[in-house]
Amino acid sequence: MAKDKDFENNTVSRTQLKLEAEKLQSLGLKLCDLSVSKLKALNLPPDLFEAIIAMQKITSNGAKRRQSQYIGKLMRNFDATELNTIMTFWDQQEIKEKQHFHNVELWRKKLVEDPGSVNDFLIKFPTEEKLILLNTIKEAVEEKTKDKAPKYSRELFKLIKKIIEK
Repeated sequence: MAKDKDFENNTVSRTQLKLEAEKLQSLGLKLCDLSVSKLKALNLPPDLFEAIIAMQKITSNGAKRRQSQYIGKLMRNFDATELNTIMTFWDQQEIKEKQHFHNVELWRKKLVEDPGSVNDFLIKFPTEEKLILLNTIKEAVEEKTKDKAPKYSRELFKLIKKIIEK
């Protein structure tokens, strides 16, 4: 009876094994979304690297499913803890970049819709390019009222990004 309890405590259920395999497979699929340069930076085993590159070239759904299962199988032989931390770091960096982009876009939209908000922008982000900023805002507002192509709006975005990143 005591041996049965020890056996139960030391074994992992099939459900748990399947969940772990699915996690590794989903991590492998995340790897498939990365560029080749990022994949090389991860120092993956050669067979896993080749399987991921092959997956990126596959277009058939059935073949993708089989290849993802193969990647999951290869991932089981690979210690994914360090890989998980790297992927988490990259995900956080991507989120920060998106937030920064949205912040710049909100300022551009605010400055075009309400040119009086330029004072708020200059208080928060003092710059020597005040005249260039004012002229670009003026051109972007004109552009919007006349339904022209958003040339100055794009320039305003680039200028705001440059000022915020200083």
